[in-house]
Amino acid sequence: MAVVTSPQARRIRTERRDLRLATGVALVVVSVVLGAKLLSSAGDRVPVWTAKQGLAAGTTLRADDVVAVAVASDGLAAYVPQTSDVTGKVLARDVGAGELVPASALADSATDARRLVTVPVDPLHAPPGLARGERVDVYATPKDGASVGQDGVTVLPTLVLAGALVADPGSVDTAGTSSQIGVVLDVAATDADRAVAAARGGDVDLVRVGTGS
Repeated sequence: MAVVTSPQARRIRTERRDLRLATGVALVVVSVVLGAKLLSSAGDRVPVWTAKQGLAAGTTLRADDVVAVAVASDGLAAYVPQTSDVTGKVLARDVGAGELVPASALADSATDARRLVTVPVDPLHAPPGLARGERVDVYATPKDGASVGQDGVTVLPTLVLAGALVADPGSVDTAGTSSQIGVVLDVAATDADRAVAAARGGDVDLVRVGTGS
C-alpha cells in the first residue's frame, strides 16, 4: 500500500520562518525607535554651571570655581546656564562639590561689608588639603609658646574667629624666606581687627569646620 505524505509539517515550518522574520523586523523597528529617542534626548541637553568643589556661603565666585555640565532641559530654569557669567557673584548658601549651581543661590554682592585678611600659618597648624571656599575656626596662642601661665594655670589657645571663610589657601614660600603659609580669610569688616590681632600677636591655628556644621 502506498503511503501518502501529509503536507502539514511543511506549513508548520513555513509559519515558524514567518514568525522568526516578523520577530526580527520588530526588533529592528524597536532599536530604531530607541535610537531616535536617545538622539532626541541628547539634543535637548543644555550646559549649566556646576561647582568644582564644595563652596561655602559667602564665597565670591571665580571662573575656575565652576565647570559646565550638560543636563536635560527639563527644569533648567532652576539652575544657572553656561551662558550666564557667574564671576563676581556671591553664594547665598553652601554648594556641594559637583552640585548644579541653583539660580536662587547667587547674589550680586555680599549682604555685609567684607575684608580680606592674610594670616601666617605654619603648615602643620593648618588642615591638610585646605581649599578655597571652606570654613575654618581661627585660634591664636601667645608667641612665646608658653603652655602654663605664671599662676600655674594652663594657657589655652583663644578662639578668635569661628567659621571664617577661606578666600585663598595660600602656599608655602618656595623662595625659602619663610616656612609659613599666607592664608587669606574673607571676614566681615567688623571682624578684621580680630583677624589682624591674631596674625600679629600669636601663633595661628586653623581648624577645618566640618561639612555637617
